Amino acid sequence: MWRCSLLRRHLATSAALSAGATASSLGDRQGQGPGATPRLGASCEVRLWGPGGTRGRSAAEIAKEAEAASKPCWLPTTLAEEAGGLARQGPLYAKLAQPPFDEEWARLGAVLVERLTGPKGAADLPLSAIDPQVVRRIYHTYLPIYFWMRQQLVDIECTRLSRGDSEKRAVVFGISAPQGCGKTTMVELLKALFILDGMSCQALSIDDFYLPASGQQAVAELHHSNSLVQTRGNAGTHEVSLGERTLQALSRSREGEVQLPRYNKSANRGRGDRAPSQSWDTAQMPCDVVLLEGWMLGFKARADSAALARIHTGLPLVNEKLQKYQAWDDFIDAWCVVGVEDIKQVYGWRLQAEHAMKESGKGPGMSDEEVRCFVDKYMPAYSAYRDTLYAAASGEGVDKKPSLLFHVGGDRNPVSNE
Repeated sequence: MWRCSLLRRHLATSAALSAGATASSLGDRQGQGPGATPRLGASCEVRLWGPGGTRGRSAAEIAKEAEAASKPCWLPTTLAEEAGGLARQGPLYAKLAQPPFDEEWARLGAVLVERLTGPKGAADLPLSAIDPQVVRRIYHTYLPIYFWMRQQLVDIECTRLSRGDSEKRAVVFGISAPQGCGKTTMVELLKALFILDGMSCQALSIDDFYLPASGQQAVAELHHSNSLVQTRGNAGTHEVSLGERTLQALSRSREGEVQLPRYNKSANRGRGDRAPSQSWDTAQMPCDVVLLEGWMLGFKARADSAALARIHTGLPLVNEKLQKYQAWDDFIDAWCVVGVEDIKQVYGWRLQAEHAMKESGKGPGMSDEEVRCFVDKYMPAYSAYRDTLYAAASGEGVDKKPSLLFHVGGDRNPVSNE
């Protein structure tokens, strides 16, 4: 794959840089002062988008090119400094083991500004002239997450290469975040950034694996006394095997096409239904990166059924069904977990999302009261499982895999509480 050849080039670059010839220039670029030790990986070059491969050049030549690159002619230095300074103020900046150069924040920040504000030319404006909420979301949320993922991508590939893995597989990122907090926009932008950096990227939601309306109706009738499975949402209302097959197909390296299931939430007056297969998206393989997002992704089944029943009498059934969802988690290589301290924020967020969907003309959707009743069905699972997920992400990692955890406030921006 594309990224593997680049990794081999950058591994060679790392060997040259580790000799120390670039300590001064790289230290200066990161604001560390002359003579500072550059932040380099111990076993492989993890700054994939830093200086190019050696191509026969000496370490001194590489250092000279790196110094020249610190003053690019294609981007005003003031804008780069402004972007980098803003990024360093965000809560997620400290979670980046090797933050990119200011020019990289500005380059990709300009792309996101244009995508989020629309008119061309907005990316050339000073950041002070752009909506502060947009700027904050770009430099404190979207870009830090992307740079963290990009770092993990390289680290995971380095690990696979060191183990002698012969099969080239996609790197799968799991994004767990509550409803309404902006997962859809986040994933769309992350996908765009990976593609911009030359990788094939596909995005899916666990919502795409919901049972069709007929299957959901059958579940509701079978468990008619359990209010948690009368509508889509909780464990037991997805076709887990469909998710397994899709993730397996996206992960493999062979060429071809993969059909990506889609779910229409506005169908059946907001109750939803699986979209016809002829309208599903088609992914061209092989794929470099897969983004899988979901509100309950990473929730783990518990052994204390009695305690679950005290939260809600319907939870033991949901917990039983949840055991099968580990099959999805097994495909995930690294996690991004978005936490909330006040889970009741979901009501307001979900209501905003429903209004936006109806305003876009996608369907009549649900009334405000129906939205409230709909979200009610999710609250017991949040109460039962989210604390364990957050603890895992902040400790050894979800399933002991690399994990980025941060909490957001009511404005959906990260807060400094980690």
